[in-house]
Order: sequence, then structure tokens, then C-alpha cells
Amino acid sequence: MGKKDELKQVDAIAQEFRMSTELRYAFGIFLEEEKRNGYGGSLNERGDFTYQELRQKAKEFLEDCS
Repeated sequence: MGKKDELKQVDAIAQEFRMSTELRYAFGIFLEEEKRNGYGGSLNERGDFTYQELRQKAKEFLEDCS
């Protein structure tokens, strides 16, 4: 999956979870930190996330924000 496709999926998840622009930006940072810390996704060797994994990460992220 290309970088643009991944960003489109993250944007779609952000819309689904009704994230503000600021939260969407913070969510992107959160995902990169998750990858760096060894909690990446299973989509490929770079640790990109599947759509289902992104949805789960969004739930975790929003729980941490509240």
C-alpha cells in the first residue's frame, strides 16, 4: 500500500470517529509512535496498519485523550 492510500485510510478513520483537525493530526503522530515503539500493524514489514487495526488504534487513542 502506498503512502497516499494509507493517509486516505487514516483520514477515513478520523472522519468515522469524528476527530477534529487537531485530533486527526495527533492521531497521525500517535500511529507513528506506535510503530516506533514496536506496536505496528500487520499489513506489511513497515508496520503499516490494516483498516481494522486503524479502527482499534483510533479507539485506544480516543480513550487516552478523554
